[in-house]
Parts: sequence; structure tokens; C-alpha cells
Amino acid sequence: MIIIGVFTLISASCSTGIESTKKIRMTKEDVRMMVKSPEQEFSESIQGTPLASWEKGRRFTALTDRTLYIFDPSGLPEDAAAQSLKGKTLYFIGLDSHINPDLREECVILFSDGIHIFRYRTGKTTEEAMTEIDSSRIPLIADAALIDLWKEKLNGKTFWTKTNLWYDQAGNRMPGLKFAKVKVVGVEAATGDFPISIKIIGPDGREGYLHMNYTADIHDSRNFAAVFFLSDPKERHPNITAEHWALIQQGRVGEGMSKEECKLSIGNPDEVRSGHNRSQTMDIWQYSDGTYLMFTDGLLTNFRQ
Repeated sequence: MIIIGVFTLISASCSTGIESTKKIRMTKEDVRMMVKSPEQEFSESIQGTPLASWEKGRRFTALTDRTLYIFDPSGLPEDAAAQSLKGKTLYFIGLDSHINPDLREECVILFSDGIHIFRYRTGKTTEEAMTEIDSSRIPLIADAALIDLWKEKLNGKTFWTKTNLWYDQAGNRMPGLKFAKVKVVGVEAATGDFPISIKIIGPDGREGYLHMNYTADIHDSRNFAAVFFLSDPKERHPNITAEHWALIQQGRVGEGMSKEECKLSIGNPDEVRSGHNRSQTMDIWQYSDGTYLMFTDGLLTNFRQ
């Protein structure tokens, strides 16, 4: 539905009391103080391996053709630009150093596809790199050992999705469901911006893929805890009707939904305006993608999505 004349209606009276409220963001320290969720505890055992512990031959997968650009261009083979790295296995073969113009030594990690050598400049001294760089933090390549750990942890298990951002096998967006019970039937290196691709089967038998990062870092917006629930989220909201729950799973809203239900469906608004007329309270939620929600006495009465 489309909001018609909402701002005119509310602003027609000087006594509406509409106010814009700023979105409050937690500091990193606030986040750090939060209690870990069961999903974070489930995944926190999987961590990257510090560079100092890498053995020669450790395998990585190039996630995209853009992987080429993480390497020192001056060290690339002449035909590198014509090569497609996407999906190729790169092997760790050792370390080198680069002396910068200021005479500062920089650690260089050497990879090979079996033919060419690729030089990844770390921006750190060798001493710093040994402890500060781990196998989960090299951009646009996936650590095969971490993929194997996730395979062992996820394959054959049942979870509930936190996102309707599903993909097909080719990496294209497809209609998905949030808060849906799914079974994991495959885990592999992705070909895109995220290192892990998880193949799932949904409640209707439909196959899809979810992409995520490796670790339980609480600051990561695409880790396991941001993608899955360990238990059925519907049990936490027993009063939501089946009709409204179906809309929430699709990331949609409908008339009569509460504010809580709308947040579950499309998240917190970027801007909130509140006011009242002679007998009703009115709220307008605005989102950065152009979505508007209008609530009258706490229930959704008009919207644009």
C-alpha cells in the first residue's frame, strides 16, 4: 500500500508534537559487554590459524577474479591479467620481505597456483604479521581448513534462518524465508565476497544457498550468529498469528501488524516521527530504502514497501 497524504495529515496541526528521534548506536565497548548468544557460543571454537603456524602447502580458494588485485602487481606474471583466478586453489609456499622506500621491512606472503607465484603484501613487519594475521583475514580467498571445520560442524544438521537473503547455485538472489527451518546439505568455498557457501533445503523442499564469514566475531554482520538460529524463533513469539508470521518470513508487512512484528520483518527504522491528533497516537517509521510505515495507536494502518 502507499502512504497518501501522511505528512500533510500530521503536519496540518501545530499541536501534533511530531519529533524526529536519532537512531542510537551502540559503541564497540557496549557490544563487547553483551552476553554471548547460543549461536555465538556454537561457532566460537572455529578460529583462523595465526601465520606463524601455517605449514607450506596450506590450501586457499580464490573467491573471485578480483582476488588478483590483493597481490603485489609488480610481482605478478606477465600473463596474470589474462588468467581467471576464481575458484582456483592457491597454496601457501612461504614468506618473503619487501623493503619500502622508508627502509621499513614489510612481510610478504607467497602463494602459488602450481605455476605462478603471487605476493601478498601484509603492511606489517614479519614479527607483527606472525601473530596479527591469521588465515581467516586474508581478503577474497578462503582457507580450506576452515571450510572443512564448518563442513564437519554443519553438514546434516537443522537450523532456522535469520535472513531471507538466499542465493541460487549461480550466486543470484532468489526468494528466501527468514525464521524458516532448514537442513544443511553442503558446505563449500563460495565464489563471491563471503568465503563460505552453505547449501540448505527449506521447509517446502526448495534448495538455496546462504553465504557467511568464518568466525564468531561479535562485530561481524555476516557470521553464523547473523545467519542462523539454533532453535525455532517462533516459540519466542507465540502470540503472532500464522498470517502475520508468514509475512514476517517473507520480509513483508501488512495492515494490523504491531511494531514488534514489523521490526521482526524488516528491522529497525532509520527515522521515527511521532505525534497525535485529538484521539489517536500516530507514528511514522522511515527506512533508507524508501519504505514508510504508519502506525495508529501502535498498529500498522498504512505503508509503502
